[in-house]
Amino acid sequence: MSISEKHWFFFAFVIYSIVAWFSVGHYHDDEYYQILDFAAYKLGFEMQNTVMWEYKEGVRSGLQPFIAYVVAKGLTFINITSPFVWAFYLRLISLIISFISVFAFFQIIKRDIKTDRTQAWVLFFLLFSWILAFLNVRFSSEGWATSLFILAYALYFFQAPKKTKKYFFIGMLLGFAFLSRYQIGFFILGFGFWLLLQKSEKISNIWLIILGFIASLSIGILLDYWLYGKLTLSSWNYFEWHIMKGSIDNLTEPWWFYIYYSMVQLVPPITLFVPFIITIFWVLFPRHHITWITIPFILFHHYFGHKEMRYLFPVIPFLPIMFAMTVEDLIERFKYLDKNIFKYLCQFVIYISVFVNIILILLTIILPASKEVALWQNCFSKNISSESVLLTYDPDGSGSTTGELELDFYNVNNIPIISIGDEAEIFMKKIEFPDKQLFYAARKKGRASALASQGISNQLICQGLPEWILKFNINNWTSRASIWQIWEIKK
Repeated sequence: MSISEKHWFFFAFVIYSIVAWFSVGHYHDDEYYQILDFAAYKLGFEMQNTVMWEYKEGVRSGLQPFIAYVVAKGLTFINITSPFVWAFYLRLISLIISFISVFAFFQIIKRDIKTDRTQAWVLFFLLFSWILAFLNVRFSSEGWATSLFILAYALYFFQAPKKTKKYFFIGMLLGFAFLSRYQIGFFILGFGFWLLLQKSEKISNIWLIILGFIASLSIGILLDYWLYGKLTLSSWNYFEWHIMKGSIDNLTEPWWFYIYYSMVQLVPPITLFVPFIITIFWVLFPRHHITWITIPFILFHHYFGHKEMRYLFPVIPFLPIMFAMTVEDLIERFKYLDKNIFKYLCQFVIYISVFVNIILILLTIILPASKEVALWQNCFSKNISSESVLLTYDPDGSGSTTGELELDFYNVNNIPIISIGDEAEIFMKKIEFPDKQLFYAARKKGRASALASQGISNQLICQGLPEWILKFNINNWTSRASIWQIWEIKK
């Protein structure tokens, strides 16, 4: 590794560490409700929010809830009892695993890059892309599955002195990646077909990989037993529930969903070319292992009716190398692409993308991943005691607003959270809880004026965004924004 690479990795580690500290909370609800909520249940927390249906059906692996449980127990043993510190350590562990994976991954993929300049750009986007900086510190199924898979990928192509021993560990890494997120199995499937049909790998080595995979699955069965209290196979339960029963068939998106959102949600303008680069890469390099890995994964998710952009997050680490190899090959085939307007257009797109990416990195550092968790950390835990009741504005009675704040993993004081239809109900709650201090949470516009119109004495104690950000009220965006506000109700 060159000196410049060392500096880049060091600088990236510093940025990732800052993101891990400030980017509190979760990207998607599944990251909380199907990992930390399960861990809270096993830790014996009093659960105000009903544990997700996935727990009853046994469709989630016990791997990550067990890790969260062990971290919480271990830190409690040394008298660290804050769930926010526990969550930070989980992000820190995620950072370390992802960083090791990215380091090993780059040492392998750079062999396919012809020029030092292109290699530098690949490393830049692999380390400093805002989306990877954000995802690599998340204790999420997508993040862990991706990190473990690319680590297994790198280990396979690493020239180890004792080659045979590594295959078992490759299988174990693939198994743990699968336990983290079952859909990563389509990566594994494509990789397996490449080993058999293109690489012509020795059968003995493939059997070692399979044995390692089975070993991880066996550990997964034990973890499922720990989580659910019965012998079950969560991967099969997941397949049966989602595929055979079609539990979310009604949640469908159009076939072009991933094409559109991959273009606009990552690092524009360079990501406008993502669908085209992937397709051209497949055509130019039909025998390449990345082609075999990504085709079944992407095609399955296009076929699957329920689509979310996070489902394709495991593809993101492969995008820089796919871009590099495709562009280098096209320039070699069509020399004019490296001259005149094409060259300057390419440079323009890259530099604008870098500029946009820097802004997004800064926002990733400044803003929490979850405003609700940030409220628990910076507001509720400091201002609301166990002798309080938190009322939430829930005009349609669906409980969705209340549910967003019912984060039992962070609610160490077991503060009751009760939904109300409007501010007039606060008077009834005062009578119902005469000895409790009431607080009121809402993120709909106009609630402060509604409190005033009801003659309810209150004090705003905190809100979802810091005051200095709200001062940048360009085009009066704050009047249209949905921002959490918390009031103390005066007795």
